[in-house]
Amino acid sequence: MAMIGIVSCDKWSGKIQEDILLQQTLTNLGEIAKIISWEDRDIDYAKYSHLILRSVWGYQNNYEQFKKWLLFIKMSGIKLYNDVDMIFNNIQKDKQFQILDKYSISHIPTVFIKNIYDLKISNFLKNGYIIKPIISGSGEKTYKISLDENILSEDMISKSKICDVYSTQLSTQDNGIMIQPYIKEIEDGEFACIFIDGINTHNMLRFPGIFSQKQKPIYLKNIPADIKELANKVANLEEYKDYLYMRVDIVYMNGKPTIMEVELAEPDLLIKYVDDDEIKKEIITRLGGAIVRRL
Repeated sequence: MAMIGIVSCDKWSGKIQEDILLQQTLTNLGEIAKIISWEDRDIDYAKYSHLILRSVWGYQNNYEQFKKWLLFIKMSGIKLYNDVDMIFNNIQKDKQFQILDKYSISHIPTVFIKNIYDLKISNFLKNGYIIKPIISGSGEKTYKISLDENILSEDMISKSKICDVYSTQLSTQDNGIMIQPYIKEIEDGEFACIFIDGINTHNMLRFPGIFSQKQKPIYLKNIPADIKELANKVANLEEYKDYLYMRVDIVYMNGKPTIMEVELAEPDLLIKYVDDDEIKKEIITRLGGAIVRRL
């Protein structure tokens, strides 16, 4: 019998509750599942029929190798969820936002810069604006821009340092930097709407804590109707057809629900923050069942 690979990385393999719960659930459903690291060169992928991309967090720091791994999996014919092309179109935020623009879905206004020359002539380097890599994770290299070299704090970056800090991103294919206005409403939290196999299983209020105090995500029994409507619209886009899981992060901007980002590659499904064990079990069982139906 072929195995299902729950894909993690060297740092997090076997350490993430969601991965362990998923492995246990798949085992209870009669399947063989193993948590593996995409960085492990000794894996015999011929043993695996399906791979589920999970805690590969930190891949942005080794993007070229991660990209080669994804292309290898695609060429091998092993089914990966979510699909490789969907992942590429998601982790490259410029492509992600192009999909949203196609359907006139409101997202955070963003300027994408792909090379140092465009950065040097950009008119979008403004005080208080946010700068971060196009391919990013966990808030790494995310700063507020300061045009005054004398006014800097830990979460700020001066214009003169941008080229040095983002030199790798600006010289890497697919990558670059993105500049966005700071959304003050983020301090009140952002809505994280999680979908599994077409169903909105649970919703959380997150406080990323990059520019404000980090807080534990809060499980929400109900969310505002306009947030729910926007999340459902994204979840039903043709480009996201047959997704296994999705997290839609939404913030109010000037009173209007606005997409922060759509996570289709390796979203934290935030199951560990659901205190109700029965609801937690329902969520992970749905995820396991959705995988089994795809075998």
